[in-house]
Amino acid sequence: MKVIIVFGLLLLTACSGTHLSKNLNFSPLQSAEQKLFITALDQYSATSDLTLMDDLRLRYPDSIWATRAETIATRARELNDLKTQLHGIQTEDQQLLDQLAALKQENLQLAEQIAQLKALLIELEQRPQ
Repeated sequence: MKVIIVFGLLLLTACSGTHLSKNLNFSPLQSAEQKLFITALDQYSATSDLTLMDDLRLRYPDSIWATRAETIATRARELNDLKTQLHGIQTEDQQLLDQLAALKQENLQLAEQIAQLKALLIELEQRPQ
C-alpha cells in the first residue's frame, strides 16, 4: 500500500511540475536512504532519469527505500516500454489510415470507370449493325 502511495506521489509530482523535496521537508530523523529516495524521485520527476533509483538499490539493498525505488524504477521502465509500443501502434494505425484513404480514392476511380464502361456498352448495343 505504501508503494502505491509513493508511486501516486511520484505521479502527482510529475503532473504538477514541482519537486518532492519542496513538498517533503527533510528532518534529522530521516535516514540517508530515505533522503536519497526523495532526491531520486525529484530527479526522476524532473528528467525521467532513474540513475539515482538504481544507485539507491545498489547502495542500500536491504532498505525498504531500495524496495520502493526498485518498484518505481520497474514501473517507470514498463511505462516507457508501453509508450514505445503505443507510438509504434499509432504509427502503424496512421499508415493504415493513409492506405485506407488511398484505397477509397482508387475505389471511387474504379466506380467511375465502371460507369463509363456501362455507358459505352449501352451506346454500343444501341448502334445499328
